[in-house]
Amino acid sequence: MKKLHLLPALALALLGLAACLEQESTTPASAPKAEVTIASGAAEPAAQPAATPAPASAPKPASDPANARGGRPGTPETLDTPHDLTQVKVNDSVVNVKDTGYAAEVAAHDEHDGHDHPTASQDGSELLPGAQAARNKGRLSLTDGAAQVKEFGKMRQGEVGTYAFPFVSDGEEPLVITGVKPSCGCTKAEVMLVDESGAKKVYTKGDPIPVGQKFVLETEINTEGRQGNFSPTVSVFANDARGAFNVRLSAEVEPVLKVTPSSTVYFGRITTADTVEQTVTVTTSGGEPFVLSLGQDTVQEPLRLEYTAKNPDAEGRASEWEVKVALGPNTEIGMRNYPVNFKSDLVIAHPKYPSPDGAPQYHGFMMNVQAQVTGMVSAEPAFITFGMVKPNEAIERALRIQCHDKDGVFKLPAELPVVFEGLQGQEFPWKDRFTTSLELLDGGSAADFKVRLSGLPEDLNGSFGGVIRIKVGHPFMDELLVRFSGVCRPGLPPAPAPK
Repeated sequence: MKKLHLLPALALALLGLAACLEQESTTPASAPKAEVTIASGAAEPAAQPAATPAPASAPKPASDPANARGGRPGTPETLDTPHDLTQVKVNDSVVNVKDTGYAAEVAAHDEHDGHDHPTASQDGSELLPGAQAARNKGRLSLTDGAAQVKEFGKMRQGEVGTYAFPFVSDGEEPLVITGVKPSCGCTKAEVMLVDESGAKKVYTKGDPIPVGQKFVLETEINTEGRQGNFSPTVSVFANDARGAFNVRLSAEVEPVLKVTPSSTVYFGRITTADTVEQTVTVTTSGGEPFVLSLGQDTVQEPLRLEYTAKNPDAEGRASEWEVKVALGPNTEIGMRNYPVNFKSDLVIAHPKYPSPDGAPQYHGFMMNVQAQVTGMVSAEPAFITFGMVKPNEAIERALRIQCHDKDGVFKLPAELPVVFEGLQGQEFPWKDRFTTSLELLDGGSAADFKVRLSGLPEDLNGSFGGVIRIKVGHPFMDELLVRFSGVCRPGLPPAPAPK
């Protein structure tokens, strides 16, 4: 069986190269040929020949476009290896991998590999060095003093802006456009060829555009759902050595419906017993009257909404509406977020995604109601961890119980009934090994609560955990739930003595 004398990955790559070199029948006479010595078995490799200077026409490694881009994996000029690659042995054949025939093979691959090789510029201001610039001789340039940025100024939400960027093919060779890519779905772009009479024709991607031929990039932006600064871009990819040519469309989008002070209603920190309210105003930026309605079937409890028109006309339409937002009581504990969809009867002139049946679409907005909700009684920390313990090891943990009544009427009792249970409400097998104690603070507005583990059984080796149900007896919160967990491991080293 034949042997590979280099690393397997490199040898396999050079195996294909050796086959290409053997089939090459048009190598110029001035180019030195790779030395190939056919041997069998474990024959010794041929002696290295004297170095032969490369012909003047061969590209130098320093100017090789692959090196200018940082190197292509597998090229001898960039491969990080301590081995001498001037002669390698593939299938018992000695091949000079730095031969100019190999360099030509690399260049041919770069030119025909079908990949886009990015440039150092996206605005058409810098050229690629060396052979890359020589290969890409097409060029596209704006004409008539046009800028790369089209400023639409102020636009109203839902409006459409169009603009045609004028271009000309002014390279050394015909221009070939390979792609046009907008930065978002709100933007459309298409290349149109322009003849001497000014008539336009749709360009087919990949067709050559003769030098001197004018064309336009027709663009469109749709501002539906946008608000504030809107600046999408369109990239044109072609055989231009400078790389992708970018144009930008910019607008300041004004919403049709304005919500004051904000469409986000944040109540901050509240308790489960609290009822909080806030009012926002909804107007139109153009002052036209409208009907405001709920854009969804229901509103999640305990959120309540009330919206009223100010000075409505006979049809119930008004240019200003007042929305009262109320939350609580009995709001679920945690960070709560209630999204609410409102709509109007103002038709969107140019919807981004028209209805299949042609039905009209209407302007609206999304309101988010948020609050950080705590129970009437809370524990800090809300989770007890006993960490790693040994069987029969005693350990104690403490937490602070706090009441959150604003009027201070409710007080914690001197004794709090406690139940230890499993995480799913099942019986906790070692509940008899836990005890609790309570010390009231501030007349019962708070308390220090301690949980003591007297020791787990000798045969326990694994995790344990559950829930402590503390019956606090508050009218809005009868029980306080505190989770606990730990791991019991026999054979642990003794715990350090307390200082």
